[in-house]
Amino acid sequence: MTNFDDQVPSGVLPTDALDLPPVLREMLHEQIFTLLKRNLMMGRFAPGQKLPLRSLAASLGTSLMPVRDALQRLESIGCVISTANRTMMVPSFSIKELQDIRTLRMLLEGTAAERAAIERTDAELADLRRYCTDIETAADTHNLDLFLEANYNFHMAIADMSRISFVSNLLEPLWMRIGPVVRQSKPDQAHIRKAVKYHLKACSAIAERDPVAAAAAIREDIMECNEY
Repeated sequence: MTNFDDQVPSGVLPTDALDLPPVLREMLHEQIFTLLKRNLMMGRFAPGQKLPLRSLAASLGTSLMPVRDALQRLESIGCVISTANRTMMVPSFSIKELQDIRTLRMLLEGTAAERAAIERTDAELADLRRYCTDIETAADTHNLDLFLEANYNFHMAIADMSRISFVSNLLEPLWMRIGPVVRQSKPDQAHIRKAVKYHLKACSAIAERDPVAAAAAIREDIMECNEY
């Protein structure tokens, strides 16, 4: 009797002859790194918060190795630090450092907004408007988690639609540093409503393809809505 499981279509290598790279381990490591990075940028951790290896691994449902690897990568770019007992921790920054981060964000994100107003597509504009709606909902319901996620998505969407090479790579380390600070500041409804105003101004300027107004709105948002 023919065993159809053993039959291989013409031109296709049998399984034992395939020479495929072992990507599973690398994919897992990258997924853990991306998840932790995103949680930092979205303010899911607070400055000074410890990140115990075993607790993170248990929470993520994985072994220690990919979590350790991700934390070491984050440490290498200064977004987490090692304590005296070798536990990783979210760093705290001085007022001067935070002001410098704000300055860099204004330069990079203001330029990105200028280009986004020229380069954006209708589909990207629709996404930007949806994030504005989410921020308005966060203001109405005082939902801090929704605000942090929508705020992050809004700013990164503008960076992406700018078509400026590497701008997201430059912004991510800044956001990994500032995200926890926003969480710690616990923005109230008045603060979130102020952010809504600037986000709507930026979205309107990008919709009208007005690069000067788009950059001004983003810079106002960064300056006025980051009080530290």
